[in-house]
Amino acid sequence: MRLKLLLCTAITSLSCWVHADEPGRYDDGARWAFITDKSTPKVAVIDTFQHQHVDTLKMQTIPTMMEVSDVQDMLIYIDGKTPQVYIYDLVEKTHWSMAVESIPYSIAVAPDGARVAVALKDKITMIAPLQKQQLETIPNLAQPYSLNFDTGGYNLYITEQDSGRTHIWRIHDAALKTLQLGSGGPVSEVTLSPDARLVLVGDLTKNSVSIWDLFMEQPFANISLQSKPWRPYVSSDSEHMILAADNGQGLVVNTWTGQTVKSVDFKDKTSEIRTGWLESIGVVATETGLNVFNLTNNEPAIRFPLSASLGDVVVVSDSKTLFATQGDSSQLLVVDLRKERLLPSLETGLAAPNLIAMGLTNTICH
Repeated sequence: MRLKLLLCTAITSLSCWVHADEPGRYDDGARWAFITDKSTPKVAVIDTFQHQHVDTLKMQTIPTMMEVSDVQDMLIYIDGKTPQVYIYDLVEKTHWSMAVESIPYSIAVAPDGARVAVALKDKITMIAPLQKQQLETIPNLAQPYSLNFDTGGYNLYITEQDSGRTHIWRIHDAALKTLQLGSGGPVSEVTLSPDARLVLVGDLTKNSVSIWDLFMEQPFANISLQSKPWRPYVSSDSEHMILAADNGQGLVVNTWTGQTVKSVDFKDKTSEIRTGWLESIGVVATETGLNVFNLTNNEPAIRFPLSASLGDVVVVSDSKTLFATQGDSSQLLVVDLRKERLLPSLETGLAAPNLIAMGLTNTICH
């Protein structure tokens, strides 16, 4: 009987292993990158473990924004033209769409993947894409520009672009409260620290970064920069904020003390901010180079010259490797952040790769 039980267990384990590695099953959000094309509805599937193009999917329309729902194994996207939210089931390989009241211009997937916030002109509509149902509506908003769920999925942060007014909508009871981020003028998208303690925004009028402490319910710091700030970034361990100005000024700030621990001059116009390799490495892309630097020591940044401007940038969830679309090249830029060196470019099979969507990554500013 014991031998029979062991044999059944072995067969079950083998079956599960084969099923998990079945071609065309893209239900590991930390492994697969989905690359959109600028002019066609094609999406290239990249294996970020093996560094190779493994498949090309065809969407119902050309995505202008695309997110991965890890738990529900779906691609969710919008096209900026039609009042629809489009869904592709990565396991069943089926398409469907859900009509919404007007053309959506932003989406955010909750950590449980069960609901998606859809930003319309003056409201947020919550949908359950797997059940194909519309849920709650949050009305009377003015340009709900930036959508962010906190890590636990308990709250949705909704920031109005022209004023910095940020509404915190509590999921379980629909309670709503409002913060004022910035000086009352235009702001960048909001960044949440992964520990849900700090909320940051670039104040585009005052050339500063405004930081609010959600635990203490009061301002934490306001950090001036030399020129217009980019959307601030927080490392996945919540230890450091990486700030960058339009003119190439960079700062690394301790999230607990608010003190600057490192200043960097990238001598070029900033375009992207990321972190990687166990959150010890900062990455700031400029128009002509990719700068990789240690967050806390005095070593100078290593600069990789770029022949084309970067498009979308991700660092995979193990924090070891950066992938980026670049100009109108069909290839992805690949950087090993552990060894701080360029790797061979990765062919996507697309004419003009555009957006990169992944599941469990530190791509999104938290």
